[in-house]
Amino acid sequence: MRTVEGWKKARPVLEAWRQKLTDVRVVLKSPRAVDITPIDFATGEPVAAHQAPKKKFKAKLIFFTKDDATLRRPSGAVLMLDTYELESLSNGKTRVVP
Repeated sequence: MRTVEGWKKARPVLEAWRQKLTDVRVVLKSPRAVDITPIDFATGEPVAAHQAPKKKFKAKLIFFTKDDATLRRPSGAVLMLDTYELESLSNGKTRVVP
């Protein structure tokens, strides 16, 4: 697997993934809640059981800058992650390490 380090060098790879809406494997430095949780609007409390935070998940890259990346989960949730939260992004052939 080819590894690209830094956003500057990874820009062409990330742009290709964004344009093709490629599924990428996201690895975070620390676990985080990444899925949609239904909320009861009357009480403001979650309706479903709380989901465990995840460190690894799949998503599509929809936008990126040098400071953050915007990802869409298969559930439809849109996540905006700062680069300091990301450990790596990978499509199986190329791995990007910010």
